[in-house]
Amino acid sequence: MMKKLWILLLFLAIVSQPLNTYAASNVDLSRVKFSSGSEPLVFTFGNLKVDGVVEQVHPFTEEEINKLVQKTLKSMNLSEDDIEKANREVEKAKRASEFTKEDYERVKKNMLTTLSAVPAGKVPSVLANITRYMNSSSWDDIGTASAEVLENSMKDWVKETASGFLNEAGQLGKNVSVSHKAAERLLSIEKFCQMMVDEHARTKQKWKDIADGANAKRLLNEFYYKLQREIESYKRESDEIGWQINFSDAAVGRNFTFYGVDSNYQTWFVDIRMGQMSTNEFGSVAGSYEGIFSMSAEHEMSNFELRAHEAILNMGEVGTAIRKMKETPGYTVNLKTVSPGSAYISRTISGTCTAVIKENGEIILSLEEEKDETSVIISEMEVEMDYSLAGSQIFKAGGKIDFQIWANKEEIEIGGVNANIFLESPDVDFSHDISGSGSVKVGWDKEIWKHWDDAEKKLEYANR
Repeated sequence: MMKKLWILLLFLAIVSQPLNTYAASNVDLSRVKFSSGSEPLVFTFGNLKVDGVVEQVHPFTEEEINKLVQKTLKSMNLSEDDIEKANREVEKAKRASEFTKEDYERVKKNMLTTLSAVPAGKVPSVLANITRYMNSSSWDDIGTASAEVLENSMKDWVKETASGFLNEAGQLGKNVSVSHKAAERLLSIEKFCQMMVDEHARTKQKWKDIADGANAKRLLNEFYYKLQREIESYKRESDEIGWQINFSDAAVGRNFTFYGVDSNYQTWFVDIRMGQMSTNEFGSVAGSYEGIFSMSAEHEMSNFELRAHEAILNMGEVGTAIRKMKETPGYTVNLKTVSPGSAYISRTISGTCTAVIKENGEIILSLEEEKDETSVIISEMEVEMDYSLAGSQIFKAGGKIDFQIWANKEEIEIGGVNANIFLESPDVDFSHDISGSGSVKVGWDKEIWKHWDDAEKKLEYANR
């Protein structure tokens, strides 16, 4: 009989805490609290945007969380398989303790027999406990009610809890002083326990599952408690070191038109790194930041190279003259690229930067450019223009002109012009070659830099 009492009290200890359904993974991180340690940012220049982050120097990345989990498991001499096994045992215990509606109504009625185990002066408090928990059909709540009846309502005559009178073998403990009156009360409790056991312990396996679940739940509770402590310790260290703004290897690209030739491609590479210098609140992301930035732009210019004959039409006064000739009645003008040559353009910008993140999420960014270098190498591009002037069967005029295009900085030059001019008529047969080594500067197409030069630069939270 005493053994049955011991089994029941063990069961009550189990159901006195809610049984949760754990996630499919071995370690359920929803049971611990930790800050994300990072928030996404976006840096905008012109209408180009790159993604970055403001993050704790020691953020809770997946790798860091896994390290803390492994450290906690090791401290308890456990493995992830042990956690998975404990999860299964808790689920099994929960299934073993499920009640039907009929079970609930029967237990509600029989719970009143608990009154026979309580001193007369404690009856009102016992009734209050039963009423408070019997409004629920949850077995967890019924178990909690039973535990409160045994542990709270009778603690004036039971040392600690009723289970405190029993050792692991289910016998009265030798080191516990039990008065005659207390012994009588224990017999009443035993009578109540017998009712509960007969009512619900249909098989020994059911109670074994519940007992195993209780032990597993205690193990899990201890594991997640220790994991939480590890997280709190890590979080404090992370808060002390602070936050950083990081755009590492960020990139954004766009198609652009260069001297009227479309489908060239520009790629901006962005690197911004700033550390938190001060904050008004320990661990807060708000505060002032300082650091450095670096921007570089690289270009794919194959369309410009292959379509130099289109580009020359937009190159300063030379282009204007060619267009006027094309538009003049009587002239026929044909252009073609006879040598695409090569075109390489790059730019690097670097310097220092500061940012202030306000409590309301606004970010004030300042960039101080200390270095701005552009490399332009355009060479061996050649365009041929054939033109003719409409005449009669006895009169013909026209010519061919070769243009060379190059640049070694932000200034396109056209030079080295070779021309052949002819005129044919009954009276004149004229052909003349002209060559020269002079050149003319035709400016620079600033559209290529429109997203940086004189454009607004902003730093903002991505999700706000």
